[in-house]
Amino acid sequence: MKGWLLVLFALTLKACAQFTVEERFHSCVFTNAPTGETFAYRLSAPQFPRPGVRYPLILFLHGSGECGTDNRRHLKVGLPALLSTLLRQPEPVMILAPQCQTGNWWVKRLARGEDYAMPPQPAPSMEVVLAMVDHLVDACQADPDRVYITGLSLGGFGTWDAIQRRPERFAAAIPVCGGGDIRRVRELRRMPIWVFHGTADQNVDVACSRRMVQALKQVGNRAVRYTEFEGAGHAVWDRAYGNDEVIQWLMRQTRAPVPWWRRLFG
Repeated sequence: MKGWLLVLFALTLKACAQFTVEERFHSCVFTNAPTGETFAYRLSAPQFPRPGVRYPLILFLHGSGECGTDNRRHLKVGLPALLSTLLRQPEPVMILAPQCQTGNWWVKRLARGEDYAMPPQPAPSMEVVLAMVDHLVDACQADPDRVYITGLSLGGFGTWDAIQRRPERFAAAIPVCGGGDIRRVRELRRMPIWVFHGTADQNVDVACSRRMVQALKQVGNRAVRYTEFEGAGHAVWDRAYGNDEVIQWLMRQTRAPVPWWRRLFG
């Protein structure tokens, strides 16, 4: 019986692999109720959802090169590697991949210097994206204790912005070559965060990530991890997303209380 189950599992993985990234993501439009603004996004969800089951949700924020209105370009960078690794994991997940427009970025300005101060109000695109996440949780589709966020380049800055504005919403984060407000990290002192950057990045200085990691450690965050790729340039996201250890780490994180026996015995 066990042998048949293994064969069935292998056939399922093979069938999943035959779908392209675009085919695995449904094209959707979200309407923000307070403003009436519409926003294009893609959503990948379990093909056969179980009634009453809430699934982990990963919010993926693309980079500046993928901005637009076609609801397609942002599927081509970073997301294929992330999806491929997720398909190797036993647990089904939901992936929310919105697309922001040029001129309406995830952030109002990039946190390139140590003097950066996060604006009081989020960028319009970030406000809508956070509303999307809330909607999926409120609709009993996403597990409120297992909402994750990751982003690359511009999306890395957006990742920091999102978790600094709504730390209570996210269970863990993976910012790739981004940066944030070093003065507003105290709210993140208990959040598991795995940061990635290349030392030879000519687009976003590696100091942006280094500052955030150092600031987190100074406020007592023992759950922060930092991977720096020596000699690597800007495009390090596939090395992060293609690593099974990274994704397995992400999927273990939860905001729900962990039983004492699990803390002791893993």
